[in-house]
Amino acid sequence: MSHAPHEPRKHTPGEPGTEEGQVPSQRGPDHEGVVPEDRTRETEPADRGQDDREPADHGPVGGESPGPVHIGRGDHEPGQRLPALAALVVLAAACAVGLVLLSTNMFGALRVYAAPAVLAFLLCALTYAVGFWIFRRIRPVRAPRLPVAVLATVWGLLAATGVAAYANTGMGGLWGQILGYEAAGAWGAALTAPINEEFLKLAGVVVIAVAFPHALRGPIDGFIFGALVGVGFEVTENFLYALHSISQSGALAPATSVTETTVIRVVLTGLGSHWAMSAIAGTAVGLLAAVAWRPGARRALAAVGLVLLAMLGHFFFDSPLLGEGLFGVAAKVAFVFLSAMAVYFTIRHTFRSRVKRSLSEQGKDLGMRRSDAKALASRRGRHKALASVARPERPEVRRRQERMVEEAEDRAARYAVN
Repeated sequence: MSHAPHEPRKHTPGEPGTEEGQVPSQRGPDHEGVVPEDRTRETEPADRGQDDREPADHGPVGGESPGPVHIGRGDHEPGQRLPALAALVVLAAACAVGLVLLSTNMFGALRVYAAPAVLAFLLCALTYAVGFWIFRRIRPVRAPRLPVAVLATVWGLLAATGVAAYANTGMGGLWGQILGYEAAGAWGAALTAPINEEFLKLAGVVVIAVAFPHALRGPIDGFIFGALVGVGFEVTENFLYALHSISQSGALAPATSVTETTVIRVVLTGLGSHWAMSAIAGTAVGLLAAVAWRPGARRALAAVGLVLLAMLGHFFFDSPLLGEGLFGVAAKVAFVFLSAMAVYFTIRHTFRSRVKRSLSEQGKDLGMRRSDAKALASRRGRHKALASVARPERPEVRRRQERMVEEAEDRAARYAVN
């Protein structure tokens, strides 16, 4: 997700023009065949100050100062390395604890139903692969770094589900004592899961944000990593439910029970499942990370509102409201899914517009056509630009594209979401 960005050299009238769609070379006439060095530490763009003075479209909320910029400084700013190391330790320890708890929970069923468990594992692996590809792919401009994305799902697969399995049991007993066992049987899941599960998943997004601050710098990153944590949680929960369905059906047709449970949870309710809830809550983490965890009142309230929206969706999804029929289930799934999509398309539009603005400014400095520069904000636009140049020149053009996109995302990270 991150390479050392490059501050583009100003195009001078004496330099040759460029073909349509091609990123102009940033080499001077005396440096033929040499990839330009990163000059961001030498100079700052002349329009950097001007960018900061445009609060109408791009300024921070409530007059807050913009978040840190990560141009040419690696993945960690000064003062971030120790918290990042601590977050990695927490991630490893929590996943190890979750693995132990899950192993203890599943050991008996795995020993008795080994063959159906293999089928359940294969179905869950397919679910994971599809979900992982989708949620990396829907990040605009470019996908998050693969190792960080994998770690986000591992938190959901192990840490969150392992702890939640025991926390839900304990809180369920508490509701039985407070509400009575009949009411707790109907409302226990709706009162328990939004607290335990949502905060455990949200903790994973926070850990990723602290461990990899260059990977999670704004709301769109929070949404994506929240979705990845959620899909990990969903996959492990599907596996647990599949094993549990075997004993519930009397083990008469284990393969059928596993398949039916997986299909229902993926096809029927998958659009409004854990990925959507934790994506909404993860957006709140992105809001806070964008301003170095020092939000103003407006931003803090927006973050709290997003977390509450995720919890509300989970409550509604697990509640007995609207019944257990097809209409009731469809309405619950639609509420959660549409809430997630409303958040996604709002922050996606804002992020893409800021990246395109930065690319347009860089293109102007390099003598590019504005439309060609803005086209680099999409994967298709970059591929089309590469296809328009000779094959031997493509590696260098690709590197220049990456530097321009990196610089554009760095500038976009400086501005708060309105």
